Amino acid sequence: MLQEIIITFLKYAAIYFFAINLIYGALAILSWFKIKKFKRDQLLHNNDELPGVSFIIPAFNEQSLIVETLQTYLSLPQKNKEIIVVNDGSHDQTFKVLQVMFQLKRIAEGSSIFKSLSYPELLVLESVHQGKAESLNAGIRLSQYDLICTMDADTIPTAQGVEAALRNFSYDSELLAAGGIIQVLNSPVLKKNAPASNTSSNWLISFQSLEYLRTFLCVRLGWSFLGSTSLISGAFCMLKKEAWRKVGGFRFNSITEDLDLIIRLRKAYPGFHNKFRIIPVTTCYTQVPQDKKHLMVQRMRWQMGLVETLSRHLDLIFHPGHGFLGLFAIPYSWLVEIISPVFEIIALFTVPFALIQGWIQLETVAVYLSLGLIFNIGITLFGNHLDNKHVSLFKKWSYSKTIFVCLMFNLGYKQMTSWWRLLAVIKSFRKGYHWGEKPRQEIIHHPV
Repeated sequence: MLQEIIITFLKYAAIYFFAINLIYGALAILSWFKIKKFKRDQLLHNNDELPGVSFIIPAFNEQSLIVETLQTYLSLPQKNKEIIVVNDGSHDQTFKVLQVMFQLKRIAEGSSIFKSLSYPELLVLESVHQGKAESLNAGIRLSQYDLICTMDADTIPTAQGVEAALRNFSYDSELLAAGGIIQVLNSPVLKKNAPASNTSSNWLISFQSLEYLRTFLCVRLGWSFLGSTSLISGAFCMLKKEAWRKVGGFRFNSITEDLDLIIRLRKAYPGFHNKFRIIPVTTCYTQVPQDKKHLMVQRMRWQMGLVETLSRHLDLIFHPGHGFLGLFAIPYSWLVEIISPVFEIIALFTVPFALIQGWIQLETVAVYLSLGLIFNIGITLFGNHLDNKHVSLFKKWSYSKTIFVCLMFNLGYKQMTSWWRLLAVIKSFRKGYHWGEKPRQEIIHHPV
C-alpha cells in the first residue's frame, strides 16, 4: 500500500515539475517579446515631457545608511521631484542624522513636517511608529505630485529607471502603476550611484542575485507582456495617486502591503489589463539579507503575505473578467508559488526512501534530475543573456560563472528556502506572527 502511494505521488510530482518548467520557459520567451516591445515604444516617445513625481521613503532605524541613500535620490536629474522621508518612530539616531546633514527646519510651530534648507525638494515627516503601510499612506497624503513612487530606505534608484518609468506614464495616460527590474546591491560601495562591484564574496548574496535575475527577467516580464502583473515590488512602485486613493491606500494590517495594493487595484480596475506594467530597465538596487537568519525571516514573511493576500481574493481565481490575471496568473501563484514547496519537500524525503526500498531505479532518478537541472541552467543563462544585452547592458557574470552558481543554487540553497516557504504556509493558518528588524549595511560613496 505504501509503495503504491509513494510511486503514484512521484509520478504526479514528475508531471507537476515538468509542467512548471514548461511555464517558466514560456514566460522567459514572453519576457524577450516584452523587451522588444518596450524598445519600440521608447523610440516612439523619446521626446515626451516627463511628469513630476513624489518619492515616498518610510524609514525605521535607518541611521546607518539614510544619508547616503538620500544623496542618490537628490542627485537624480529629474527637476520636478520631491523626496518625502517618513521617520516611522525610529528609536535610533535616524532623525538627528537627517536634521544635521540636511539642515532640517520645522515648517510651522507644532508641525511634524520638516523641510531641508539645503535641498528644498526634501521633506521629513516625524511620526510615531505605525508600520510601513501607514507610513507610506502618511507620506502620500503629504505629497504634491499626482504621481508617486514608493521606495525602501535601503534602495538606490537609477536615473535611467526613473526616467523610463516616468516616460511610460507620459505617453500612456491610462497607465496606473509601473515597476522595473530590481537588482541586488552586491557591494556597499557606490560609484556614480551604482554598485562599485558587480560580484560578492558572500554566497547568499550571489544566490539571491540569481533569484532576482530569474524572477524579474524570466517571469515577471513575461506576465507583464500578458497584462497579468499581480505584484509591483514596494522597493520601486510608481503609481497614480488617484488609484491609491480609490482603494483607500495601503492596508495597514497586510504582511506584504505591496502585493495587497496591486491585487486590490487590479480588482478596482478590472478592464485595465495592460495598465499595470513591469518595464525591462533596472529601476533600483536593493540590499538583501546577508545571513541565513534574516533571509529566513524575509522569505517566510513573503510566503505568508502571498497566502494571506491570495486568500482574501479567492474570487479572482479563473475569473474571465480579469483576463490572463484571473485565468492564469492567480492560479499559477496558488499552484506554483504556494504548492511547490510542499511537493519539493515531500519529494526530497520520498525519493531517497523509494531508492533504498528498491521501488524506483537510480538511473531513472538521475535522468529526471539531470533534465531538470539542465533546463534550470538554460533558463538562467537566457535570463543572464537578456540582462547583459538589454537591461544592465554590461556583463556582470560570465556564462561559466552563471552555470557554476546555478549548480550550487540547486544543491542546498533551493531546498533550504523551500523548507522555509513550507513552514510559512503552515504558519499562515496561525495569528500573531512577528518578524524582527531588517539589518542594514552601511553604504559608502566612492570618490569619483
